Amino acid sequence: MTTAVAAADARPEFAAVRAAIARIPRVDIAIRNTPLIEAPNLARHLGGPRIFVKRDDLTGVAMGGNKLRNLEFRLARTLQEKPDTVIVGLDLQSNSARQTVGACNKLGLETILVLEGARPNQVQGNLLVDYLLGAEVHFAREQRRLLNSLAEDCRRKGRRPHILNDNPMFDVASAIAYLETMMEMLEQLDALGAKPTAFYMSSSGKGAAGFEIARKLFGGFAVHCVTATSEFDVPTRTAKIANETCEALGLELRLAPGDITNFGGFVGERYGVPSEAGNEATRLFARTEGIILDPVYTGKAAAGMIAHIRAGRFSRDDDVVFVHTGGQPAIFTWNQLWADGGGATT
Repeated sequence: MTTAVAAADARPEFAAVRAAIARIPRVDIAIRNTPLIEAPNLARHLGGPRIFVKRDDLTGVAMGGNKLRNLEFRLARTLQEKPDTVIVGLDLQSNSARQTVGACNKLGLETILVLEGARPNQVQGNLLVDYLLGAEVHFAREQRRLLNSLAEDCRRKGRRPHILNDNPMFDVASAIAYLETMMEMLEQLDALGAKPTAFYMSSSGKGAAGFEIARKLFGGFAVHCVTATSEFDVPTRTAKIANETCEALGLELRLAPGDITNFGGFVGERYGVPSEAGNEATRLFARTEGIILDPVYTGKAAAGMIAHIRAGRFSRDDDVVFVHTGGQPAIFTWNQLWADGGGATT
């Protein structure tokens, strides 16, 4: 599903990295080379730098999102085991769950989801799409136990299950995908005559690892990943995944936690719960550019970028890129935020 890039092959330094990535098994699922567009109304409203938005919410399958890029590598590894069923444990309103079911549908695989928590009274957001896609959905507090039990039950019935959480490419796939995405964006920015100062993306370490590898390899820009969770020591996690990825690709580069720039101050109350700053950012993107974010991942990352612009970290001559990783179904889960949230943004 890859489309042409206007500035393809304009960066010869990318050739060796792309050749290394090409040696990693993958399946063709996502629409890659997603659009990169300027957001002049948002920039004008904030009075700051030029802002570009990488529309990685437009990757195609199951309403799109960044996970489809990762799944090209994860599921290629899965297929080596010749399964007929993929079992995965994720969060109740997981974007990854939705995209995994859609990707498995394309590959002719059944999907069993084990989602953290209890079935809500109202089925909405990503969960609604999971059901629409035909997933077998279970809810559990003890996720690991149920994953194992369901896999064993499949085997008793003569099915061939694969637990995706145990896939050896689970973390590395994300980093490879976003190393590739960074090269894609840099070529797109070249074609627009833009020189990026900083990239912003929601990440708790996996996608950020790919961006940080690209920064160390190609230089000239900052990577500002904003986390939506306090669960991890993100610099340590990011460096570890980055180094595993470099080993998988045969790159001599290594990163340390001190190489990682991460912003953990925009989580708000807790993971999975919208924040005031994230809600404001979500409204601001919608009302200036018609771009729909989600309040728990991309909205919080956008809040980080907006706070930094308002704090004067960038000049009007800078070019800042916001990577929209998808997640729009979440706005329906938090519908009262928008129904009760009228009025202008500031």
